[in-house]
Amino acid sequence: MTTFVGVIVWASGCSDEGSPQADRGMGAPAAAAAAVGGAAAAKPSADLKLVLRDEDFVESERNRDPFRSLAVSTGKVGEPTVPIDPQRPVVMPDTAVEEMKLIAVILGLSRPKAMLTAPDGVGYVVQRGDYLGKPKVLQATGSVPMTLNWRVDRIREHEVVLTRQDPTDASHTPMSRIITMVD
Repeated sequence: MTTFVGVIVWASGCSDEGSPQADRGMGAPAAAAAAVGGAAAAKPSADLKLVLRDEDFVESERNRDPFRSLAVSTGKVGEPTVPIDPQRPVVMPDTAVEEMKLIAVILGLSRPKAMLTAPDGVGYVVQRGDYLGKPKVLQATGSVPMTLNWRVDRIREHEVVLTRQDPTDASHTPMSRIITMVD
């Protein structure tokens, strides 16, 4: 019974009427023109022009700026909003550097590591090149706000050296800060 039904389904698909193979040798525009009424319908209409108004470029729910980031953190009233930078992960982004405590250093590795604790007692492992701490927000007149984080520059026996470069003035030497181990 199943074989019989399969043969009927196969045979019904073999018809040439209305199939793309029936118009073989004719391109899609020619086939469409033949269906509509001849070669005159195949010519594109020169009357259709796209007219744009100023309102078409206003940002709204239906028309948003594709270059504007949708990822922003909510700050307190009066503080600028800080854009979230997914390109640069930050260790302990809500903790000020002054509140961090260095509790361990491992120097025997190719990339030394250090363990810092936040005020709530949670420990975080950092290595050279990691960004850490609460960001400082800079906003020059008429520009997009930038975030500055401290970066781990060196890990020594009893200290972690942090640096921070101001991107608005690269001619200055980077600021540095040292977190020493607590005994």
